[in-house]
Amino acid sequence: MVFGDARMMSRFPLTVGLALCGCASYRVLPSPARVAGLAPLPMRYQETHLWVFRSVKEDGAVERVFVDPHDSMRVVVTLLRPEAAAYASSDGGASWTRASIPLDVPDADEQARAALVRPRLLAEVLFDARDGRRAWARARGRVFHTEDGGVTWDATPLAGIVALARGVDGLLWAAGEGGLHVSDDGGRSWVHRPVQLPGAGADARLRVRSLVLDQRGGRILLGVRDARSDSGAVAIATVLDGTSDAAQAALALVDATDAPARALTAFGQGVTGVIETRDGGASWRRTGLAFDAWLASADGALYAVAADPMIEAAFLVRAHPELATALAQQLQGLHVDAASLRPAFLFPGRDQLLAGPLAAAPVFRSADAGATWVRVLSLEPALAASLRTIVDAQISAWEESSPQARGGERRAEHGAGTGANPTGPGRHGGRGGGRGRRGTAPEAIRAAPPAPSADALQAYLDPLRLLARFNSGLALTGMARAGAEFYAWAPTATHWDRLADAALAASDAEGEISLGPGATPPGPGAFTLLRSTDGGASWAEVAQGPDAFDGAGRLRVRQSAPYPSWLAAGPREAFIGLAALDRTGPPWRETWRDSF
Repeated sequence: MVFGDARMMSRFPLTVGLALCGCASYRVLPSPARVAGLAPLPMRYQETHLWVFRSVKEDGAVERVFVDPHDSMRVVVTLLRPEAAAYASSDGGASWTRASIPLDVPDADEQARAALVRPRLLAEVLFDARDGRRAWARARGRVFHTEDGGVTWDATPLAGIVALARGVDGLLWAAGEGGLHVSDDGGRSWVHRPVQLPGAGADARLRVRSLVLDQRGGRILLGVRDARSDSGAVAIATVLDGTSDAAQAALALVDATDAPARALTAFGQGVTGVIETRDGGASWRRTGLAFDAWLASADGALYAVAADPMIEAAFLVRAHPELATALAQQLQGLHVDAASLRPAFLFPGRDQLLAGPLAAAPVFRSADAGATWVRVLSLEPALAASLRTIVDAQISAWEESSPQARGGERRAEHGAGTGANPTGPGRHGGRGGGRGRRGTAPEAIRAAPPAPSADALQAYLDPLRLLARFNSGLALTGMARAGAEFYAWAPTATHWDRLADAALAASDAEGEISLGPGATPPGPGAFTLLRSTDGGASWAEVAQGPDAFDGAGRLRVRQSAPYPSWLAAGPREAFIGLAALDRTGPPWRETWRDSF
C-alpha cells in the first residue's frame, strides 16, 4: 500500500484520520548554556506528528525543578506542557531524557488558582549524597526510586508516605500512614515497623507529620497526631474569648514566655505529640512534648513548631488582636469596621517574612533529647532559615499527601512556604455572608452565622494568609536551601501595602473580614529575590533590573505580572518558578535560573 495514494486514503474514516493527526511525540531540546546572573530557562521541544512532520515549539510549561543539592548537573524537571511528564538531565540541561515513571496524574483545571501552586506530578526528589545516580521521589504518598539518574523509576509498595530520610548508615526511612518503614537496599524492599505505644488504645489512629533521625543518638523521632485529638471549628473559635478549657490552656501556653524548660504534656490527647524509638522501631515511647507539631533538628537540639490548631489560633489572637476582635464580631453577625483592621496589615519587615510559618506559631526547643522544652522567643537568622526550609517541606508533604493520611482535612495556607496551599477555604470560609454598610457602627446586620471551617478561622487571624489570597493565591514568601546556600523571595513593602489596600477595600464592601480570593497584579518591583552564602546569617538582594522578568513587555499587554511560586536550589545557582493569572486565558508560568 502506498501511504500517499489518494484512493487508499479516501477509504479511511475521517475520525481515524483526525486521530492520526492528533498523535504526537515530543523531545525536549537542550536548555540554554548557563550564564552568570538571572536568565530565563525556556523549555523548547520538538513535536513530531505521524513520525514525519516535525516542528519546534517554545511553550513548554515547567511545573517544578528538582536539583541535586550536591551536584547542579543532576536535575529532574516535571512538565505540564506539552505533556505531563518528568525529564532527567545529568549535564545541567545540555540534554534531556524522558523519565519512565508510573505517575498517577490527577485531573486538574489548569485555569484554577490551585494549579499555580499545587504540584500535580512529583512533590519531592531526595538525591543520594553518595551516589548521584540514585534518588527517591514522592508523589501523593507513593514512593519511587531510580538507580540511573532519574531515567527509569520503579514504584515501591509504600502508600500514604509524608516523610523520607536517609541515615548516615545508608538506611532509608519512610513514615506516614501505618507508621514507619525501613529499607536497607536503596528502596527496593521495605520492612514495616508499626508504631505501638504502651497504654495506647487499640482504636488509636496515628497520622505522622514529621520524621527526624538523631544521627548521634541512634534515635528516630516522629511527630504524630491522634485522630481523636482533632479540634473542630467550634472549639477553635473559643480561643477568641477563652470560653473552653482547651482554649485557656492554649492561651496560657502562648502567654508563658518566661517559663523554664519543662515537659509539655497538657494539650494532646491519645498519642498526639513527639514519640521516639531507640531500636529501629521495635519499641516506642513518648517524649516530653504532647501536642501536634512540626519537628526539626539543628545544632544538636530538637525544635518543635506548633501545628495544633488551638495553639496556632491562640498565638495569632495574641499577635493580631485587631483581627481577633473583628472576627469575634463577625461570628456574632455584627458589622466589621474595616478601618479597625489597618494596624494588623502593617508591613512586618523582611526578617519576619523570611521566618515563614515560624512567625505564625510558637517555637519550642529541647536540649535534653525531648524530655523538656522551652519557648524560643527569638531565632537567629541562620537558625530561622534552617528550620524554615525543614518545616516548609513538611507542610508541603502533608498537604500533598492522601486525604486518608491527613484524616480528610486540608490545612489552611500559611502564605509563607514553598509547599503552602494558598487557595485555602472558599470565600467567607465556605459560608454565605451579607454585605455591610460602609461606615456604619458595629450592629447586628444579619443572623449570627455558623462558625466557618477550622482552616478559615486561622486564615482570618493571619495577615500573611489573608494577603496571599489577594496575591492571586501565590504565597508571599518562600525559601530553598542547598548546603550553606539559601535562596528566598519576599514581597516589597509597596506590594504588601497594595495587597493590604485590596483586602481592606473588600472587607469594607462586605462588612466583614474578606478572604477574597482576588487577583492584585504585582507590577514591577513587587518582590525581592535574596541569596545567602553563609547559611542564612546574612542576605543579599539578587539584582533584577526594573523589568527583569518582562523585557519584551508581553505581560503588560496581557495585564498580568509575574510572582514567584516556587524555588529550587543547587550549588551556586537557583531555579525560580514564576506564575501569574493571565486574564485572557489559563495561568501563565515561566522558569528562570540564577547562577553566580
